[in-house]
Amino acid sequence: MSELRLMAVHAHPDDESSKGAATMARYADEGVRVLVVTLTGGERGDILNPAMDLPEVHGRMTEIRRDEMAKAAEILGVEHHWLGFVDSGLPEGDPPPPLPDGCLGVVPL
Repeated sequence: MSELRLMAVHAHPDDESSKGAATMARYADEGVRVLVVTLTGGERGDILNPAMDLPEVHGRMTEIRRDEMAKAAEILGVEHHWLGFVDSGLPEGDPPPPLPDGCLGVVPL
């Protein structure tokens, strides 16, 4: 029988912590190989913690998100892989504005 593995795929760093973290940590603790795949750097995400809503944070969003993801993977006991797509920022409008280069919606698959 093959080794049990679990893969969680999320759009942004921090999604792994708010969606399924306890499940992933439990399986990792039981010896299951757990891989978190993050599609984007979350560079266009919102800052929900008012204490972090600072100009110097906005200018380093990608770096901060990468550091936070590495720490989350360590705490959860999971492996992590970046896919490297650009965060589209969920553009709104009618018609919607063009998507940024490098986001999943414009990359040929």
